[in-house]
Amino acid sequence: MPPEVSFRLNGTIAPMVFVNRERVQGKLTGRWQIAVWIDGRGRFVIDNEMNLWDLTFPPHLLEYRNETQWDQLTPLERQNSTDDGWRRVTPTELVKVLHQEGVMNCPSEWLQTTSSAQLN
Repeated sequence: MPPEVSFRLNGTIAPMVFVNRERVQGKLTGRWQIAVWIDGRGRFVIDNEMNLWDLTFPPHLLEYRNETQWDQLTPLERQNSTDDGWRRVTPTELVKVLHQEGVMNCPSEWLQTTSSAQLN
């Protein structure tokens, strides 16, 4: 059974994440399109800002947490966690993590054809 995963956008819990292959004029581009739903605010498409948080604060800070693993930690381990289990990711990294964890199923060639060069 796949793990339970939570998502945040700029620190706000996103109850829904939409992962699609991007299309322009009906043709696949080889890129992923990630969008999140924030209650009361709507749907936001996330740009692929590869490692922008190293230079400046990005307009879209996307994070995920494996709730299944987080629940298995002891209270002391949770208290000592500096990030509360949240991991910063780019949209491309999120797709790869979700695929590896078994949360999202897609042909592995879709992951191999998407390179960071194509996403910039």
